[in-house]
Amino acid sequence: MKKILAADIGGTTCKLGVFTSDLELLDKWEIHTDVADEGIRILADIHHAFQSKIGRLEYNTDNITGIGIGVPGPVDFNNGILNGAINLNWTEQMPIASQFEKISGIPAIVDNDANVAALGEQFKGAGSGHKDVVMVTLGTGVGGGVVSNGMLIHGHGGAAGEIGHTYVDYNQRFQCNCGKKGCLETVASATGMKNLALHHYANGMTSTSLKAEIEAGSLSAKAIVEAAEENDTLALKVVDEVAYYIAVALSTLSAVTNPKYFILGGGVSRAGRMLTDRIYNHYRPLTFTPAYEGTEIVLAELGNDAGIYGASRLVKQFLS
Repeated sequence: MKKILAADIGGTTCKLGVFTSDLELLDKWEIHTDVADEGIRILADIHHAFQSKIGRLEYNTDNITGIGIGVPGPVDFNNGILNGAINLNWTEQMPIASQFEKISGIPAIVDNDANVAALGEQFKGAGSGHKDVVMVTLGTGVGGGVVSNGMLIHGHGGAAGEIGHTYVDYNQRFQCNCGKKGCLETVASATGMKNLALHHYANGMTSTSLKAEIEAGSLSAKAIVEAAEENDTLALKVVDEVAYYIAVALSTLSAVTNPKYFILGGGVSRAGRMLTDRIYNHYRPLTFTPAYEGTEIVLAELGNDAGIYGASRLVKQFLS
């Protein structure tokens, strides 16, 4: 039986999986991501990790349909070229697909890691059974992916789904890594939560249980969420403001893509219902009614497995 390989490359670890041709997961594991020497060994390490499983999982190069690879950077989906990934120490364009094929002899398909996570959640996770979903990953930054009619939307330059750079903060208070101000990432990521807390503290909201962390420069998004759960006034204001800005972005996306599910993943999403309920309460009044009717805002279900499920799905869609 044919097998499908999947790799989700992160700055610390690479998540790997072997699937049947029907996308049943046979095995999964992780290896260290060696970013030394400009990450020159990363692809070879992945190939060797799969080779180590050949005997037990009964596959070889001849019966592998292909490998799907998720990478943390912008990808030209049509030719498998990654346009740099800072946390992998890949600073220049990398022809990931052709390089892996040269190393392994296995056909490869490559996409952005947030895109493959979105496809994984649509296929096997919170969006299972529905062809139209949007995933928003709320971590150190904000990423995302848009699945329409079961297929990822890439756009002509590969930037479709870059939800973190949706313009939502019209006061333009904080600088984004992209060089602009006003991006969702500056007010809804873990960094964005800290931006808001420090901003409001500096503007007079000093009666807070977070005072010690703020003064020590050790404030974290986790601490803000925990304080909000204890009804801290500053923390609750931050969580509600984060929810509002996410709702603004989702409202715009609803009018464009009209998904069945908005799926929230990443560390910030661990705030759970405290966050999703607030998002929904802001989202409905902002959104064109036919665009939100029947749409649900839910939490991701696959965790770290979303990337390998999505990568395997790409192989099934494009290499089978």
